[in-house]
Amino acid sequence: MKKVKNILLSVYCLILLLAGVLYVLGDFCEVDMAVLSETSETMMYMVQMVMILLTLGLVPLSLRLFKFGFIHRQLVSLRESALLKWGIVRMSVLGVLLVANTLLYYIYAYEPAFGYLAVMVLLTMPFILPTMSRCQAETEEEKAEEDRVENEEKEDVKE
Repeated sequence: MKKVKNILLSVYCLILLLAGVLYVLGDFCEVDMAVLSETSETMMYMVQMVMILLTLGLVPLSLRLFKFGFIHRQLVSLRESALLKWGIVRMSVLGVLLVANTLLYYIYAYEPAFGYLAVMVLLTMPFILPTMSRCQAETEEEKAEEDRVENEEKEDVKE
């Protein structure tokens, strides 16, 4: 489990590092990335709407990913391999959104909507930080639920 946690933590840090590099290049090094700042307002509006819909749809989906029945059963039965696979999927979804929104913020010459979306994704990242306790809880949750139900049934029988 420790190996899986370290791999997931490496992916997590790599995503944050990539977004941080884009931020430093755009704000402090003043690298001119505003290649689409002269495009039509209609094109920018369409890109904004797509990114807003993707971000607002995929952030809650990725946060609830491990609660879906099919995925949860895999996490409980296959444990480490499923946690690695679905953990990388979850982080990749949020990472692509974070990097894309950060990049679009600079490409469209500091368009605030993309900046807000990137901040929103960045604020959700701590909720998927792969700690050892979180990795164990996500692969053993069903057992704890079964134990709770059994204890309640035993109490009902005693009464």
